Amino acid sequence: MTIVKIALHKVNAERDLDAKGGQIKINNNVSLKNVEEMAFAADGRKGLKFTFAFTCNYEPDLGKIDVEGQVFYVEKDKKIEQIKQGWDKTKKIPLEIMEQIINAALHKGNIQAIKISEDVSLPSPLPLPKVRSSGEEGKKEN
Repeated sequence: MTIVKIALHKVNAERDLDAKGGQIKINNNVSLKNVEEMAFAADGRKGLKFTFAFTCNYEPDLGKIDVEGQVFYVEKDKKIEQIKQGWDKTKKIPLEIMEQIINAALHKGNIQAIKISEDVSLPSPLPLPKVRSSGEEGKKEN
């Protein structure tokens, strides 16, 4: 199994300027929208294009970030056909492949959401690391 590329085709952010302050809850979700078979022109191998949607909701009604894109996946022809047939019948893919595709989509979606959240004055969807001084070492001596 090889993920060869992750490409984005939609990034959208909205912030409600009238939203009240207070406790903010951030919900991230990723879902597969479609699976398409494709041929890679360079070497003629078959592959799949998994279209995904990543959504970051800020509640209560503070804002929303949407990211959509594709994960391009290459595998042996027989495996590609099995995955595609399974998707066509049940809209499901094997768990081990789903895990890798969803993790790739989450990674790309979260990176874009972090970038765009700053531009529209929304909190980062993931906690960013902070440097903190500890106890006595952080106090100034007089």
